Amino acid sequence: MAAPAIPATKKAGPNVGQRIAVWWTKSAKNLDLFDENAIDKVKTDPWYMLGGAALLFWYITIATGTVLMFFYVPDAAPPVYQSWLSVRAIMEGEQGWIVYMIRQLHKYGADALIVMLTLRIYRMYFRGEFKNYNQLSFIVTVVALILAMFSGLTGYLLIWNQRALWATKVFATFPMFVDSFHEIPTIAVFFPWLGEILKATLGQLQIGALTANFMLAGQSIGPATLTRFYSAHFMLSILAIIAVEAYFVRKGKGENGGAGRLRRINLPWYAVFAFTFMLVFVSIAVPVETGSPADPKVTPNPILSDWYFLGLYQMMKWWKPAVATLQTILLPVVAFACVFLDATPDRSPWKRPFWTMVGVYGFVAWMGFSILIILNIADIKRDPPFVYLVSMIMLSVGAIWHWVYKAGEHRRLKALEAEKAAKAAAVAAGD
Repeated sequence: MAAPAIPATKKAGPNVGQRIAVWWTKSAKNLDLFDENAIDKVKTDPWYMLGGAALLFWYITIATGTVLMFFYVPDAAPPVYQSWLSVRAIMEGEQGWIVYMIRQLHKYGADALIVMLTLRIYRMYFRGEFKNYNQLSFIVTVVALILAMFSGLTGYLLIWNQRALWATKVFATFPMFVDSFHEIPTIAVFFPWLGEILKATLGQLQIGALTANFMLAGQSIGPATLTRFYSAHFMLSILAIIAVEAYFVRKGKGENGGAGRLRRINLPWYAVFAFTFMLVFVSIAVPVETGSPADPKVTPNPILSDWYFLGLYQMMKWWKPAVATLQTILLPVVAFACVFLDATPDRSPWKRPFWTMVGVYGFVAWMGFSILIILNIADIKRDPPFVYLVSMIMLSVGAIWHWVYKAGEHRRLKALEAEKAAKAAAVAAGD
């Protein structure tokens, strides 16, 4: 008697772990930190100069910052405030015009770095460069921007003037509201189980308060805070430059037969000259303000941070602190999610309208929030509903645009298939 036939089993596909491993391997191979892979594109498309320009400005910032360490005094003990006096001495030319220019180049070089990284993120997003296992390059660029902004924050306080003191004081309160995430109405009402988890973890452990105390080196901002920020400002740059150089050396060895000689700043000579000239011109034309010494007893109105944090400060004025803090944390998370959810092969922004509108909304919101806080326009009862309405309108337009485009694309494909079928039938009839 013949043995019963064993039914054929469908070969199982890769599990989640295997898919992540494949994604990581391919994404790591495609990793591009500063457009060093765009050797040909940088010759014909100026947008691919952003990565090289960011690296150029970063090198300038690190070099000038190293020199400034010899002239800066990290001492905020009252009533003398040697930190503020040392910066004023530099800006008034007491240390010589060369040191003055070095401080100017350091400040505007750091600003230019943030501008270049921001523009590169938008270029990668709108051109769909994160597709085909390139999401890691996008993620690393966003993380680099966050680190650059944090480095700017730590350096901002070192001046120890009135604006820097209060801007840092506001920023340092952000982590404290992490402990009250469970009290956010949306979470408490619609996701009570999540609220209980947050209360039992973040709330009980006081993660936010511990983070704030660590940043401030105590319960409130003071001389110890300056020392901690000075150390963080220095160490962050050192660790970052070591990591980046290790990446370049390893990648150079892999691509150049073990030579380890990979071009760092992927820019033609005229672009290096142009970017450097612009930085020097701005440094000469626009002196950096020293401001008045820090005074914890006088609160400025409005409290303004450096330009790249203005939008976040506006959020603090519009929403309750816990809500604004959660939104700030979710911003990079949403950016990371978008590059994975936009799974279509199309790279043109016109062929993925919804995701294009998400990027446009992010830019408009950031610019709008920054302008409004400069104008000191903020009403917590009037403005948030208007912001929600604008958000819904823009995203709805993107969704409708996306649906209309995809429907039209489907009709075009059906018509093309029908045309091919008709031609094939005509050929068959002729035979």
